[in-house]
Amino acid sequence: MFQDKSGIFTDFGFKLVVISALLDKETSFSEELEKMKETYVDTYDGEEFECIPEMVAYFENLVLTEKDLEQVTELSFDGGEEIYFLIMPDWDGESDEFDIENVQGFEKLPNLKKVYYTAMCAEKLMDVFTGAGITVS
Repeated sequence: MFQDKSGIFTDFGFKLVVISALLDKETSFSEELEKMKETYVDTYDGEEFECIPEMVAYFENLVLTEKDLEQVTELSFDGGEEIYFLIMPDWDGESDEFDIENVQGFEKLPNLKKVYYTAMCAEKLMDVFTGAGITVS
């Protein structure tokens, strides 16, 4: 289905979790994302439960810089995060488009200290973080 075309992460859903952690920070992509939101999300008038193709493509191709990755200190595995509504404004959190099967690439987040787990993947995936000394709650 979707993929991280930047090659940083194996799982597109996990890339979205990382991007979500950066939405309230000043990043290499902040200005461009704001323009994308204004153009595609704010004017969205599609069918229910449809992804905005331009937003999917944007996130698939987004290359996070080392500075961006260094800003990530916490991750939240929760279907209620804003990132999902930037792609599918009417998403109800019930379908599996954004489910995460792999967290490979988390090693590229040198300042990651805490992970909040609610949903979006099998709880067993959290063992990877615990094993790396990252707090999971």
